[in-house]
Amino acid sequence: MHRLHNSNNLLKLFKMKKIFVLFIIGSLNASLFLVNVNAQRSEPFTTYTFALGMSSINAVEVNTVNSSLTVNGEAASEAVVEMFVSGNSSRIRRRTLSDEEIKQYLEENYTIEVKVEGEKLKVVARPKTNGVERYSVSFKITVPRQVNTNLRTTNGSVQISNLSGSQNLQTVNGSLTVKDVSGKIVGRTVNGSITVTSSNDDIDMSTVNGSITARDCDGKVILNTVNGRVRRQ
Repeated sequence: MHRLHNSNNLLKLFKMKKIFVLFIIGSLNASLFLVNVNAQRSEPFTTYTFALGMSSINAVEVNTVNSSLTVNGEAASEAVVEMFVSGNSSRIRRRTLSDEEIKQYLEENYTIEVKVEGEKLKVVARPKTNGVERYSVSFKITVPRQVNTNLRTTNGSVQISNLSGSQNLQTVNGSLTVKDVSGKIVGRTVNGSITVTSSNDDIDMSTVNGSITARDCDGKVILNTVNGRVRRQ
């Protein structure tokens, strides 16, 4: 099992389908270095894959700003983090983003971390300033099914599926979507809808200015909204 012990350790992250290596310094002020970049392109996104290869991850902690998050559980034990970078204006989206342009922008404007501490996978992505952002980043994380999550973002949706464990979800200006999850679920959003499907154990979900839909859910279910509808099916 690979561990990061201090800020001098570097976590090697390999692009799975093409030759791609990332080094991220394990500190709160991490710098991002791209080496031999050949990112997978599917407009309007450029996708980078961090193949962590950890078999003993039992927790995921994500703290981002202006990002959407997706966490899926799979039978495979390997943990994979995909980061999607897209332009925020139509002018930027119409052209192919150069590797150097993305590299320079992320280094100057974002703090980005993808690391493992003990048995916890931690992902951080936040702008360094409050200015207008030219590009945005979002994440899709694949982990073993048996994990606890603590996912926080703003201005983005949060989706989890096929997980077993304690799940804590929070966003502002975004929706929450939960499917096929066993274990305690706590979710909070403002200005967003909530959908929970085929999940059990205790469920505690609330929103302001949004609707809530719960389908095929067992256990103690608490659903609260202000300025919205609650539907239990």
